[in-house]
Amino acid sequence: MKKDNIYLIGMMGAGKTTVGQSLSRKISLEFLDIDIELQKLMDMSISMIFSQYGEKRFRMIESTFFREISKAGQLVYAIGGGTILDQSNQKIIKKGISIFLDCSLDELINRIEKDKKSRPLLKDNIKKNMSMFYNDRYKLYKMCAQYTIDTTTMDVNQATDEIMKCIN
Repeated sequence: MKKDNIYLIGMMGAGKTTVGQSLSRKISLEFLDIDIELQKLMDMSISMIFSQYGEKRFRMIESTFFREISKAGQLVYAIGGGTILDQSNQKIIKKGISIFLDCSLDELINRIEKDKKSRPLLKDNIKKNMSMFYNDRYKLYKMCAQYTIDTTTMDVNQATDEIMKCIN
């Protein structure tokens, strides 16, 4: 396996955090979820950050944080779904091992329906908003990914095993 950062990218609900934790255990690398680390740094939830600062300011904070934390060394990172929107973040992601956890839109909606309160961009119309984000971001994920794994019907172990095949 190469000695690069491993970036798991994809839409909210694709499994980046769960799969990232599993992968980090299997390959004995530290795992960092950018959203969780950002919440610790700011001492507030992502929803609260959005509410207090707005999306534009959130993206600026997120990008600055991502640029700094990606310098930490060889780690497994779960990248927030919108982190890909910033071109400087795209360059960082492309320098590491980037894996797009792809998932059908219907399955993404099904997975996050239970957790919509912690998803500030979804608000009330989950299907409409998810569809919009999916269409806006999909090509960016594909463009930045070295590998694409469709997690639509996979469990955590299957997705982790697929990633292991890619990085070994």
